[in-house]
Amino acid sequence: MFFRYANYTTCIRSDDFDVIEQEVTRLLEQEPDCLRIPQPPELVCNLDEYLWEVIVRELGIVCFFNGTGGWIVGFFAGEGGWTIVKTWPVDLLCARAEGASRPRLSALAMELGCDAFHFRVTRDINGILLETDATGHIFISGCVNAEEGESDQFYDEQVDTPGLPPQFSLLNVPQSMEAAMQVNVAPEIARIEAEYERLLVEAPDSELLFNLEDEVLKGYAERIDNALAKVIDKSKSWYVDLAYDVYTKPQNLEAKGVRLLYFQPPTTYNPHPLILLPPEPLSDDESF
Repeated sequence: MFFRYANYTTCIRSDDFDVIEQEVTRLLEQEPDCLRIPQPPELVCNLDEYLWEVIVRELGIVCFFNGTGGWIVGFFAGEGGWTIVKTWPVDLLCARAEGASRPRLSALAMELGCDAFHFRVTRDINGILLETDATGHIFISGCVNAEEGESDQFYDEQVDTPGLPPQFSLLNVPQSMEAAMQVNVAPEIARIEAEYERLLVEAPDSELLFNLEDEVLKGYAERIDNALAKVIDKSKSWYVDLAYDVYTKPQNLEAKGVRLLYFQPPTTYNPHPLILLPPEPLSDDESF
């Protein structure tokens, strides 16, 4: 099965894990009956990697957990004083708590007194950038869904520049991060694409053509995401699939220096999950 690229990453302009842990815990536990728990939520059933890929990456829906589900937050060290945050659900900090007037990430930035942003890529071409500063102001740019008609809504927030490329508009970030957002119009990409087109005609079986193909065929938002990772990611955590790794590859997370938090979601949380049952065993006639 062919999977379209997707990634979901939050970055906080602070490298103090202790303070971030304290404020994330305080923020989430303000929601009704939300409680930090010592261990990951129990799974309803064991899923192999292929089934996980099909459901999470392609469909974006899941209900692996007993009860109302589970929330997971992981912190990783980034470059330049940034902390990379991965969550489950993947857009947890972009949504509002029940009855709140701002996204969770905006409220968190206010409590921490620092900037933060979330960059979401779906189906390799859709990129949404949610920025928030230390005062809680937000700015959202990018594309929610280019294939099914553009939307000016991202969760409960208005997209400030719907349909236009994502770019930093609120936060003062290093030039290297601004350049990452503009990577698709960089001269180097134009050079690679021109060389690829030439080789398609003149040397279609060449090794160089094969080597250029991955870059040329990247989606618009996928390329931006890769460029941001090169600037910010020093712990090799940008592409972590947090929930999957927590249950199947915890040693990989430990090697990256992760700090993990687990939460019982609030009673107001209603993800409308897809209920998955273990597959029926094959009969003798069906086995192979």
